[in-house]
Amino acid sequence: MINRQALYDWFWYRPLFRRLRHRIMTMLLVLVLPVSLICIVISIVSAVQGSQLAYLVGNNGLSAYGEKVVLQCRYENIDLTADFPASFARKISGLLSVVSPNGGSLYVSLDGQTAYQVLTQEGETGAAEDYRKLLQTRNRYFWQDPDSGLSVLVTFPYSFALRSLPVWFWIAQIIAFITLLLCPFLYKRLQKDVLDPIETLNTATRAFGEDRNYRIPEQGDRVSDDYLSLFHGFNDMADEVQASYDKDVRILETEMENLRLQVNPHMLLNSYNMIYALAQSKNYEVIQDYTLCLTDYFRYVLRRGQKLVTVRQELEFVDNFIRIQRIRFPGRFSYVYQAEESCMDALIPPLLIENFVENAIKYALEPREAIEIVVSVQKDRNKNGREVLHIAITDTGSGIRPEVLEKLQAGEPYVDAAGHKHIGIYNCMRRIELFYGEEGDVHFSSGEGLGTQIYLVVPFMTADEGETKEAQT
Repeated sequence: MINRQALYDWFWYRPLFRRLRHRIMTMLLVLVLPVSLICIVISIVSAVQGSQLAYLVGNNGLSAYGEKVVLQCRYENIDLTADFPASFARKISGLLSVVSPNGGSLYVSLDGQTAYQVLTQEGETGAAEDYRKLLQTRNRYFWQDPDSGLSVLVTFPYSFALRSLPVWFWIAQIIAFITLLLCPFLYKRLQKDVLDPIETLNTATRAFGEDRNYRIPEQGDRVSDDYLSLFHGFNDMADEVQASYDKDVRILETEMENLRLQVNPHMLLNSYNMIYALAQSKNYEVIQDYTLCLTDYFRYVLRRGQKLVTVRQELEFVDNFIRIQRIRFPGRFSYVYQAEESCMDALIPPLLIENFVENAIKYALEPREAIEIVVSVQKDRNKNGREVLHIAITDTGSGIRPEVLEKLQAGEPYVDAAGHKHIGIYNCMRRIELFYGEEGDVHFSSGEGLGTQIYLVVPFMTADEGETKEAQT
């Protein structure tokens, strides 16, 4: 016994037909509906035209026959109205040989209101009927003598009108019927061969936007070769995008690391000079304290593999940095920080706060006056309703010169008259941009002699969110 499913699979999924079937299905479906509609329109027009033609021909024939009967009776001096309806029925009964075989009925009327059906060739008639109602019959032909008022009415069933239609009307009907029967099958095949693969591509595009590891599963032979090629192309493209993304991440990580380390060499050189000066003065206790602070400082700065730290760790590191600077610049500044307890475990990139504090000490110190440095950390919500950290680093120092402030607000490094590029704050801003993208923001407010206010806005990240962020970057 022949296995129909095996035969179907062998034929439908052959390589040649697999390459052509969705084109064939598409072409047939595109052609089938218009052809079907055209055939239906042709059928309707043909039916109307055929009915009108039959009506005209029928009326002409009936008129000729009725006028002939009336003229003959007048020639023979026969009064058809005297013994109505019998006399007129006998004269007109010859039409029964044409009307009866086609299922029609023959009626005669004198006043246009009452009609009598002619039943036999001898002129026998039936009971009186409403002539006006009979005139409403769809397939009817009638004639009326203008002089005597005699009327003849012939009615036929609907099947009689169909006999007058041309052959091509029936051909069009058959084609329309067959094409309409094929539409569900063709649509089903089109859905499997075209619409479903397109939906697979759309789903893959959306899924890849959320998960870069997503790939279109193997589809086998049930998808046409064209779409299989598209699926393989999508997976190859996804692999290339993932590889390019990984490469960009490595480049950005390298850049971020370089930016982080660029702010440290001058600290190391200053530390050597400070230790040398303290050694000359034989202040060994301060040297010990200073060295321990430097150890903690460089241990924090040079750590590897940790991209995020808590606000608590960063502020403790800033405290350690302040101890170092107080040894270098005793009595030259005061430092205080204010941080909400709910912010202490939030995650931020290391050195995010310290770099700005270090820059304030480096440039804001006044020769004769002590300055105050204040760090504030608060939690808030942005306009999108997301929790963010507001970090403010302010000082009461000499302020930023207008030309320098203009460069900072433009996100560009400042180059002085001697050609030296000042990249400390620029590197900090660049790190924020690389890590947070558009979600991070830095704003400066300063003026000569008015101190400096730096405001940072970064997303509030918990430990779980931080792990996700590190995985993404």
